[in-house]
Amino acid sequence: MEFYKSAYQTINFDKSKSLLSKSWSSKTEDLEADVFQEEISKIIECSETNQVKYILDDTRDFSFTITIELQSWVDNEVFPRFIAAGLKKYAIIVSKEFISQLSIEQTMEGEKGTQTFEVQYFDNTEEASQWIESSLPSSVTAS
Repeated sequence: MEFYKSAYQTINFDKSKSLLSKSWSSKTEDLEADVFQEEISKIIECSETNQVKYILDDTRDFSFTITIELQSWVDNEVFPRFIAAGLKKYAIIVSKEFISQLSIEQTMEGEKGTQTFEVQYFDNTEEASQWIESSLPSSVTAS
């Protein structure tokens, strides 16, 4: 089910798997910091509303460089809310843009390493999906 769509990203939620899947668009090269925060807030909203356990984040077209200030904001404001919502695994399909990918990895490492969810990086959707589905109850994966 589509939860949210903008010029920058599309967020879908699969209730049966407690899975938020999202993809960024190439329009992210035009993002400003405040709009980035608004877009991340939509991910938080979906996570909290639906108690998301898994996120599959397709960043292949993500071309925004996340500043140190925004990385700190994610670490202090976003990660605690993901944890409170019950997030267990965060799969990232890597960006084609090197600097953007580096900033994503720095963000996901966090300043304090406070996130208690697993983060893995993948080159394609299939591998990322398999990693997440390996944690699902067999009754969910059989459907």
